[in-house]
Amino acid sequence: MQNKSIDLRPERKKRIYDLVGIGIGPFNLGLACMSDSVENLDALFIDEKKSFQWHPGLLLPSARMQVPFYADLITLADPMSKFTYINYLHAKQRLFHFAILENNFPKRMEYLDYCNWAASLLETLRFGWRCEKICFNKEENIYEMVIRETSASEIPEKKLSLFARHIVMGIGSQAYLPPCAEKDRGNTVFHGSEYLFKIRWITGLKSISVIGSGQSGAEIFQDLLQRMEPEIELNWFTRNAEFFPMDYSSFALEMAGPDYIDYFFSLPADQKKSILKSQNHLYKGINASLIREIYEDLDFQSLRGRKNLHLYPNMELYEIVPQSDGHNLKFRHTRTGRAEEFRTKAIILSTGYRNTRADFLSPLRNLIRYDDAGQFIVNRNYSIDGRNSLFVQNAEAHTHGFNASDLGLGPYRNAVILNTILGKEHFQVERKISFQHY
Repeated sequence: MQNKSIDLRPERKKRIYDLVGIGIGPFNLGLACMSDSVENLDALFIDEKKSFQWHPGLLLPSARMQVPFYADLITLADPMSKFTYINYLHAKQRLFHFAILENNFPKRMEYLDYCNWAASLLETLRFGWRCEKICFNKEENIYEMVIRETSASEIPEKKLSLFARHIVMGIGSQAYLPPCAEKDRGNTVFHGSEYLFKIRWITGLKSISVIGSGQSGAEIFQDLLQRMEPEIELNWFTRNAEFFPMDYSSFALEMAGPDYIDYFFSLPADQKKSILKSQNHLYKGINASLIREIYEDLDFQSLRGRKNLHLYPNMELYEIVPQSDGHNLKFRHTRTGRAEEFRTKAIILSTGYRNTRADFLSPLRNLIRYDDAGQFIVNRNYSIDGRNSLFVQNAEAHTHGFNASDLGLGPYRNAVILNTILGKEHFQVERKISFQHY
């Protein structure tokens, strides 16, 4: 998609945007889609990347979404919008194929194409611009943002100021590596998010180990099963007690809605922390269909006599020792406490993500509320300041619950944010949808 430039011509009157979004991932892209239908709302969205990207290192041909097609950018808030996934299929002349397949879970590659299609219909997106600093002008009651074009970071002429009444941060998260892996990071020790960029470096190595049993770890293990020659040893480790499926039952899905958010938000902080630790099965598990496919692959390989495929639950990695011909992995068994070692040639760490640090917020520190752990204290309407003018996307699991990262929650959260900005319920928000009384 061709990038649109920011108008550099001087204006007779300073332009103050009603809304500026920082970061253009699925959540802020959905916000841009919803904003597009609001008359007289002057919005702009910036991202330091050159185009829309979403997990490029994990776009495996067989990988599917963990949410159904209707949990797209906008349907659950505005099903009549032109930005729905169904309209995308119609525009691409793929609607009949989709209906015939009878699979509600799109391929990840097709979801990316859908997002790029939606982005191509918007005039409010600006790629290739990084936010460097945000200050608050008390006299004018607005934010002043300093942004720089990422392709010309040393050229002062490519540094601009934007002015906004409201800001929504959707800067995403960063790949997390355990401390024991940081010093060895390279072509044979890397995060799962780099998988497709690093695969050529590990092809042909005699042993490969995957650490982590979430969806991406399972997808990578399955791809290795199908891609690598039978003589290559494959190991899959997790500190969890089992390789478990994500709970996709109806009552679990109810908990991904506003009623459960209201309940969770009302709880004391210490209770929230302990509850989140017990809810991995609601959002960190593997698709049951993928587990079945992997087991079928393992069974087929076993039938062929292959004996070098190993799965190890209850194994917590605490040290990686480089060797001349590979790496020694040191684990602690979470049940017995015993130490165990394994030798491997390559290590793929599917160890999750952490919230990206927003250094550009430093000048606003006196306006933002933080808890003792340095996390945002997020209001029920997703704002982090006392003026309801600075909002976050997917940075509120500790205050709102496990479903913060759920793509299906995006339209609801965006409706709440936009309704707050507009000062009215422009987007109707469904309430009391749950049969459960939490």
